[in-house]
Amino acid sequence: MFVGLLACFMVRLFITLDAPGPRRWLLDGIVTGLAMLITAVWIVEHQVDLFAALGTGGAAGGVGAGIISFFKRRGQSAIDALDAALPGKPAVPPEMTATLREIDKLQ
Repeated sequence: MFVGLLACFMVRLFITLDAPGPRRWLLDGIVTGLAMLITAVWIVEHQVDLFAALGTGGAAGGVGAGIISFFKRRGQSAIDALDAALPGKPAVPPEMTATLREIDKLQ
């Protein structure tokens, strides 16, 4: 299990440090913890050998990157929808929204 958890942590750390833009340590910490928990449960449940534990940890850590990118896109869409639905709040012009998204991509 130690091999799987270490592989998962190393993959998550590499992805976190290699990602462009601002660091989101809390989000990465939560996803890393979840990936390590899934790795531990999978290894205990299936009683895998060392090589399979290494692959399981690496795969679970890699899937964490997909989870973050999926929820960042969905989360931004939900925030935009809530902003548009709130009464009395001035709408953000589309040009400004496009400019801000371009700035986010550059970071």
